[in-house]
Amino acid sequence: MDSSDLEKFHRNPLALRGSRLKVEEPPEWIVRRKVKNLDRVDGSPVTMLLLDRQIAPDQSTRYTRYVRRLETPQAVQEAGRIEFDFDPATQLLLIHAISIFRNGELTNFTELDQVDVIQKERDLNKGIYAGSVTALILLKDLRTGDVIDVESSIVSDDAIFPNHYWFSENFEHPLPVGHQCFSWLSKDHDRFEVTIDKNNLAFEEEDTEWGVRKTWSKALTPALDLPLLLPIGLNPFESISITSFQSWSEVASEIAELWEQTEKPGIKLPQELRKLKNKHTDSETDLIEALVAFVRNTIRYQGMEVGRLGLIPADLRTIWERRFGDCKEKTSLLCWLLRKCGFDAHPALVSVSLRGKVAERLPAPIFDHVVVYLRHHDHHYWIDPAAISQRGSLATWNTLPFQKALLISKETSDFLDIAETPPKQDFVRVSESYHFQENDATMTVRQEFHGSEADGIRGGLDSNGKSSIQKMFVEVVKSTRSEAELFTDLEVSDDPLANIIVLSGEFTATNAFKENPHTGRMICEFIPHVVIDKIHGIDKSNREFPLGLFHPTEVFHSIELNHPDAKGAVVPKTIINNEFLEFEAGTKNEDTCPTLYYHYRSKTPEVPVKDLHRYRLNLDQMSSVIPLVFETNTGRDSKSKPMRHKRNWADDELETPTLPQQPHGSRGGESSPPIWHYLLGGIVILTMIALIIKYAASP
Repeated sequence: MDSSDLEKFHRNPLALRGSRLKVEEPPEWIVRRKVKNLDRVDGSPVTMLLLDRQIAPDQSTRYTRYVRRLETPQAVQEAGRIEFDFDPATQLLLIHAISIFRNGELTNFTELDQVDVIQKERDLNKGIYAGSVTALILLKDLRTGDVIDVESSIVSDDAIFPNHYWFSENFEHPLPVGHQCFSWLSKDHDRFEVTIDKNNLAFEEEDTEWGVRKTWSKALTPALDLPLLLPIGLNPFESISITSFQSWSEVASEIAELWEQTEKPGIKLPQELRKLKNKHTDSETDLIEALVAFVRNTIRYQGMEVGRLGLIPADLRTIWERRFGDCKEKTSLLCWLLRKCGFDAHPALVSVSLRGKVAERLPAPIFDHVVVYLRHHDHHYWIDPAAISQRGSLATWNTLPFQKALLISKETSDFLDIAETPPKQDFVRVSESYHFQENDATMTVRQEFHGSEADGIRGGLDSNGKSSIQKMFVEVVKSTRSEAELFTDLEVSDDPLANIIVLSGEFTATNAFKENPHTGRMICEFIPHVVIDKIHGIDKSNREFPLGLFHPTEVFHSIELNHPDAKGAVVPKTIINNEFLEFEAGTKNEDTCPTLYYHYRSKTPEVPVKDLHRYRLNLDQMSSVIPLVFETNTGRDSKSKPMRHKRNWADDELETPTLPQQPHGSRGGESSPPIWHYLLGGIVILTMIALIIKYAASP
């Protein structure tokens, strides 16, 4: 499809009907599977009777059929929307049938004029434009017990990687599945590599006129109950993956060849480069920082998610003339500028969704972000030109949170490791000072954000304004001091060179002291909210999967107690330092004006199952010193004794920080970082169904 046709279709998506979207019979090479009944499983809103995926890479076609029974009124409510996502620039959508089976009768609801086509608008507020569209059919008069049967095919017809095909399929799901099949049909199976995780699948193969059909299947699969806090990039399901790429080197080389075709700068861009070089002749570091600022400031970020075309940038002249681009285009421009100045720079493919686990997958173009790798004076630097809120200097651009990167180069042999954030570079420091008058308190709260943590706050300020940040600031304080109320405006200071943002404000806390029913004295509890917001608790069950941690993260928290009875309110000196975390707590000035201090730093993105018991012991040790409770001494005739209050990590799962973080985007890196803190939440019905019927890595 040429660009004029694509532009026309995006102005009027309904024009796709009959051209890029058709209703027709299934391909003749598919096998028609039988649908068998399956008793309902208690608690499951939907029963998946059949999941059938058949792929013919020789025909560049993927056939999908799923048959589900609606068990609850809520499932009926949510199942009325049948959606098919596809990219009209590279894909043809064929809808074969959408049928409802009720009381022994089967009705087909597939008519071309019943299909609405809508432009996806996901993340437009983040500057991300999705090139894909959605074909939508609204089913009427659904009822509990109805069986919905949906068949469709996607045909790829672009010229990107025309000799390659890759795919991943899960064989476990959050819903019970009666029967699942995955067929791979080709006349040349030798060019594909196949891996199967767990391999509890039945297998058969047969010769056909279209090639050898290899089929993996599984029956009566129970719903997999997933725990919270899975590590980023972990696929907990039994799965099968197939690729025609022989190595990661081949992936990098073929993408590099496509990128080479875009290095056409035109006339005006080299003129701009000469101006920059003339301004920074004394320092190479200054020149590098100026080039980065030039790309960030002059090329507006606009994400373009258009399937496999999202891997290839526009040519340099086009990027410069239109003055906007996504991560791959900003990266392409910055790499060209750096190389023209004599620096060793390459675009690097990374994965937001998989992080370092991308290297454990079969080789394929399964990346969703592109950054810049710079080697200068034997130092490695990682620069994300889409991170428009980033400040600081070259010396601190030494890491990104993706763990692994694949350079786009014909000389690439394997992944490069992205260094972990060094201690005391990207961290949060919170200082609280309490002053008391009878049962009430005033609090001065100061929150310092350093490095990438400052970038996230700056992004929130730029996007949502000070009022939004003030609201979040108050909510964070109230998370452990519910009676606190801000009585001054939030003060914000930003030091771009040092890359430090400071938020500060004054709070009142009426009735900060509560009566202890056992002693009649008044007590007050102090909890370092910035620390507990970053530490994951785990339950007492026999967890089958690793525990994901907020990583990288480092926080410091101090609480100054200005109260006559605070003397002797001591947090015991506690130090934990192992391969998972570093933690320290204690008290300064305990004989005069005690200051409680805490420090926590994650050292790994996950805790393996075999180490969860040891990690739980660490949590128990930390929970015994994190909160402090002290009593007032009303009669002044006896010493107050601070009480230890053990926090129950098993019953009190911690939430994510409420201060906003800017995500690094998806396909093509379509938004600004950082994405330091991701948390896997609960799965609703539609999400569960999407996990089943969506492909994990489309070709």
